Amino acid sequence: MRSPSRATPRGPRLLLRTALAAVLLVLSFGLATPAQANHTINCTPMGDPSCRDLAPIAECIWSNGDGTSTIAWGWNNPSTHILHIDVGAKNKMDPGADDQGQGTEFGPGLNHNIFVTTVTGTSAQWRLGNNAADTDGSTPACPTKPVPMFGSARALLLGIALVLAVALPVLVARRNRLRVTA
Repeated sequence: MRSPSRATPRGPRLLLRTALAAVLLVLSFGLATPAQANHTINCTPMGDPSCRDLAPIAECIWSNGDGTSTIAWGWNNPSTHILHIDVGAKNKMDPGADDQGQGTEFGPGLNHNIFVTTVTGTSAQWRLGNNAADTDGSTPACPTKPVPMFGSARALLLGIALVLAVALPVLVARRNRLRVTA
């Protein structure tokens, strides 16, 4: 039989484990809510009028000093819908591989500095839907070397879940020790 000072309450531990399992389950299946899913328009065939005005933006360009340049990219989606365009003919980077991290889901509004690419020289293009953004003489120089402003929301939540998985048992154990000594 356990002594009362060594007994640990099962309720809080079970609750913590259940909460952690729920967070990890949500992360494994994605973050889209049913409301968001209903408002996503597939623009890969470019059939919806909302798709026509989606425009990529070459935010700025940074010379790396070794013959390459790093470019920050964003987009403007004037619709109120999330627009989806598969990587391919209507969502591709040039030069290089079509997929250079540009994603396939484009939320509403003006979205700055979402991803970066590095190219040899200073010339690059992102074709998105019916529009394209080129790095040309009018693309401003970046004040500092660009890095993407927004990371993955899934990665952020996974990081929080991992911190909670480590920190919560420690905090519960510490709280239980304080009860025993008090």
